[in-house]
Amino acid sequence: MSRRLLNTHLAYLANRGYVFVDYIARDHPPFPDTLPNGTRHMLHIPMNAFTSGPTGGGSWEADAYPWAPRAISQEWWDAACPEADVIEVSTPKVNEELNVTADTSGEERLLRWAEKLRDIEGRCVRVVDGTPFDFPFMGTDKMVSIWPSYGNSPTLKEYAWSALIARALARNFALLSPGDLPHELALALLQSTSTAPGAGSAAQPYPLAHFAPYRARAPPIRGLLGLHVRRGDYAGHCQGLAAWGSDYNAWNLLGRPDVRAAGHGPALPDHLDVPPGMSRQDAALAHCWPSVDAIVQRARAVRASSPVGHELGAVYLATNGEDEWVAELAGRLRAEGYALVSSSFDMQLAQDERAVAQAVDMAVLTAAQVFIGNGFSSLSSNVVQLRLAGGRDPETSRFW
Repeated sequence: MSRRLLNTHLAYLANRGYVFVDYIARDHPPFPDTLPNGTRHMLHIPMNAFTSGPTGGGSWEADAYPWAPRAISQEWWDAACPEADVIEVSTPKVNEELNVTADTSGEERLLRWAEKLRDIEGRCVRVVDGTPFDFPFMGTDKMVSIWPSYGNSPTLKEYAWSALIARALARNFALLSPGDLPHELALALLQSTSTAPGAGSAAQPYPLAHFAPYRARAPPIRGLLGLHVRRGDYAGHCQGLAAWGSDYNAWNLLGRPDVRAAGHGPALPDHLDVPPGMSRQDAALAHCWPSVDAIVQRARAVRASSPVGHELGAVYLATNGEDEWVAELAGRLRAEGYALVSSSFDMQLAQDERAVAQAVDMAVLTAAQVFIGNGFSSLSSNVVQLRLAGGRDPETSRFW
């Protein structure tokens, strides 16, 4: 997700329209990628199933950004840009031409590439042989210098979850808050004229046409503590990250002391700290793979620090943990006195919503009043960037 958003911002700076492609999910339940006859068929999820913002072709808000070309789909690119009109630029060659190296700051990388693309004559430009924001770059602290430009850009400021995700949130809102639907979701529901029994259920959902995009800058869900608790493959992945000496992922680095001092962006309150008497490897593992006790204690401490009038009374667990483990953690949190405790497994999702279930989790975590995530996780980093761009106080985005 971060790479697609960064490429959208790059296209915006270059005065070009970003071309969005489908997300190809491999073995994505409930849509296995192996058909009964043994043929592999990957699930293609349209970008508009995730976002209605500029990255998915949504408006830049023409009054504020009248000159910015809107993003287009791969299908429209194929129609508008015959191969004879396409100019290809090779990422390694452009990096060499622009003197973009592993030591180049993210800000310089972004600006040099934007100028290069802006100066190319021709409507249709295809970047080949990789991307300006490759995996090695995304895994370093070089990218945080992009934040002043990127964090204030319409790419993030105008980010909106799709109508599909808005519908899932509206149907499941009772899991997140004892209060009424927020205006941003209720307004969409008021457009519905369906009176059929069960309308609005997972089995018989409202038509998507009745739902407006849900903007990341919408007010937070009052009283909700969102927790991202990654399990599953992280059992081994955390061991590797700790052994390799890895740091937090992408925008989660905005809390590191030297990054805070450099003033690259909003100062998050947490970083990968190493308590006295503990090795860095053990500390990293504790941050990456917290125990049930550690999760409960961390949530308790964050809850206790909430300002008067902003108390936390509900918890949502975005997790891929085993059923028994999630049930144990949920039980421990209920014992802490929360009025509501729910998880990813409690969400009642229609079949098409299940294809974007992880994005539904991200939307909840972005909307939560307070968020605690995994500093090593790209999902947590995506949540952090949307929370910050949406106007959330940096102090409300925490890590284990």
